[in-house]
Amino acid sequence: MAASLYKDKTLQLIKCFCGCSDMSPAEVRRIYSLTNSVHESLLDPQATRLFRKFLEMKRSGDKTAAEQYLDIYEKCAEFLLETQRTFTQDEVDELVDLDLPYDLEQDLSRRMLSGNRTDINSGLYRIQGKCRNEIEASSDFADFRNAIVDKMRRVPK
Repeated sequence: MAASLYKDKTLQLIKCFCGCSDMSPAEVRRIYSLTNSVHESLLDPQATRLFRKFLEMKRSGDKTAAEQYLDIYEKCAEFLLETQRTFTQDEVDELVDLDLPYDLEQDLSRRMLSGNRTDINSGLYRIQGKCRNEIEASSDFADFRNAIVDKMRRVPK
């Protein structure tokens, strides 16, 4: 009986603009709706992964500033999940290696020395906010949103 329910159902997939995967029309629409907000897009793992693939596909040579800010944003997210581990200079150095701006490095180092996890998390959230603003200001996110619009045009009505 269950097989007959699915007999006439076909899963429609659309080739991703960067060739990374196939997506259903519903997933394309969902991600498009997220692109109205950089914040919402960065909170969604699928949208973030697609944005990263888009940046990698677009890149010729060194990483763009948006890609560097995305790296920093994601590393901060990792650190925010690690609530049981002590935050040390090694973590600050990891962010510096990703090109964390100097003023944010100094602020986070000061917070790290306090040893107060709430204060450290506030610093990590502050860094994420700066990264989010820089990504939003870049033409890369607008280009990504336009690529999603183009992808939606390929969705059969």
